[in-house]
Amino acid sequence: MAGNMTSYLENKILNHILRGETYTPPSTLYVGLVDSGATDLDLENGVLNNEITGYTGSRKVISFNPASQDNGKGTSKNNSEINFNGMPKKEVAFAILCDSATGGNILFWLPADTIKTTSIDDIYRLKENDVTITLD
Repeated sequence: MAGNMTSYLENKILNHILRGETYTPPSTLYVGLVDSGATDLDLENGVLNNEITGYTGSRKVISFNPASQDNGKGTSKNNSEINFNGMPKKEVAFAILCDSATGGNILFWLPADTIKTTSIDDIYRLKENDVTITLD
C-alpha cells in the first residue's frame, strides 16, 4: 500500500515551512481500515464516513522505520505487523493513517493493493513493510 497525503496535512506542512505556522505532529499514529464505499476524494478531504468498525479494539497504533531515499524519493515503511482481529464482513479498500485513536484527522490514505472481502471474525493483516509513505 502506497500512501497519499490528505489536503489537511499538505496545508499544515506548507504553512509550517513557508509561513512559519506551528504544526506539532502527533506523538502516536493510528491506522484504520475503510470500506469500498469511500472515494479517493472523500479520503483526500478527510471524510471518515466509511471507516470500518466492529473489529476488536479501535484503530491500531502504527510506527515506521526511519525515512531513507529510495530512487530519489524519501520513503518510510511500517516496522511491525498489525492485526485487525474479529473483522466484520466488509470489503477493505483503503487504510488510513490518523492522528487520533478515534475521530481526529486523516493524515494519509492508502488504497489497498487488492480489495479483500473479510468474513465475520477474520483477521485483516498489514504485514511489516506493507504500508509505504513516499514523498517526492
